Amino acid sequence: MNNPFSQPKITYKICFNTNYQYIEPFERFFPEDKIYGISAYEIESKTIEAEPDDIWAFEVFMEKKPKLATLQEELQEFAIKNKLKIISEITIERIEDKDWITEYQEQLEPIEIGRFFITSSLRKQACPKNKIPIYIEASRAFGTGDHSTTSLCIKAMEELEGTEFNNIFDIGTGSGILSFAAAKLWPSARILACDIEEISIKVAKDNQNFNNSNIEFYQNYETDLNIPKYYNHSFDLIVSNILAKPLISMKNNIKSLCHSKTKVILSGFLAYQREELENHYTSIGFEIEKVFSENNWVALMLRSKR
Repeated sequence: MNNPFSQPKITYKICFNTNYQYIEPFERFFPEDKIYGISAYEIESKTIEAEPDDIWAFEVFMEKKPKLATLQEELQEFAIKNKLKIISEITIERIEDKDWITEYQEQLEPIEIGRFFITSSLRKQACPKNKIPIYIEASRAFGTGDHSTTSLCIKAMEELEGTEFNNIFDIGTGSGILSFAAAKLWPSARILACDIEEISIKVAKDNQNFNNSNIEFYQNYETDLNIPKYYNHSFDLIVSNILAKPLISMKNNIKSLCHSKTKVILSGFLAYQREELENHYTSIGFEIEKVFSENNWVALMLRSKR
């Protein structure tokens, strides 16, 4: 392949399912100089973030069509040798050249959550006059509006619209969607948003260009929120849509950022984890004001007590 940026007229896609923990090892099977790229996406999972046993589709794109029987045999041998799993049929598909990003975005259906209309920038004209638009591009960062936890957080924020918030913190921002919703509801508020993933911060900043917002996005660490030193470390509203385990581990950090009237919205966990979350947060001085649920996912609205 002479030009690495050129798009071939015909591409062959090899596809099979495996567990999330085996994606990286399978990447080593395919020589970089013989493929155009590799992608993977979630098929089945019980949590927002990928767990080792989650089922993922593994796709490889090539210019030349390999012999299917030979490929199947070699892949199976590689899997056995390296103790990996292939949990579906290995297939080859011929793909005609297209503008895949544009096509995917055009196929994404707009999502309505309360008064918000969430769509890509390509569908700006589709937003009804009585809705508030949020533009999110398809990306690798979590938060396009189609997951129940995102919907629950937005609904919780809408219920608080009548409350004045001057400083808002979005922990685990993903695509930035909750920060953008907050900016629409409280346009004069100062909003800080963080994520441990570098790609999420890049995506959020890209989406910021479409939403005309003035949000400060930055990358934090898994064990440290790493709030900029010049920032006021006291917030009126804190929103975090991640997972139960990190929410529990961060409870004291979150508490330290609250004053007597701070509202906290937590989500990213399932109904069976709700009691554990509630116990951890009430034990350090939070009061549960309301519980939101959808499709077995839960969001808690809390108030900090001093």
